[in-house]
Amino acid sequence: MSIVKKYQATKGNYKVTFSYPATEGIKEVQVLGDFNNWNSNEAPKLKKVKGDFTASVELNAGNSYEFKYLVNGSVWENDQQADQLVPGFYGALNGVVSLDAVEKKAKATTATKKETVAKTPAVAKATKTTTAKATKTTEAKPKVAKAAGDKKVKLGPTVKTVKVVATKRTKKPIVKPSDK
Repeated sequence: MSIVKKYQATKGNYKVTFSYPATEGIKEVQVLGDFNNWNSNEAPKLKKVKGDFTASVELNAGNSYEFKYLVNGSVWENDQQADQLVPGFYGALNGVVSLDAVEKKAKATTATKKETVAKTPAVAKATKTTTAKATKTTEAKPKVAKAAGDKKVKLGPTVKTVKVVATKRTKKPIVKPSDK
């Protein structure tokens, strides 16, 4: 019997492979536990591969799951390689598989403009001589006009266009209202 835990970074969970030795007289093995609500209809049947019955289940990281093997539909067995054995609901021991919480690794961040200028003079010269232009559109709150009889009427949103221009040797972009 054994348990193999493999963290799947792309999915953020574990692929846990349960194995039970294929000995004479064993025709069917299932793994039941918290992860399938101890329901034999939902429990995976282990497939016989190279002298062992095996099945893999994807489980969430940062959790512990109680489980047992159901052999030939009537005999309950624990995995002696389980992370621990704990008393179950009916008093018998259950195996526990514990899966560590894994933090997602932060992507490498690029240096800020100030750091780039300070660390590499060649990049600093190139940065100082470039000019970037961008147009940013912002939506202002709707204006309210008063009509006859002091009733407020919403006139709809107004759109304000602003040009953002970064020039040589500036640390912050200069914001100018557009003529449009």
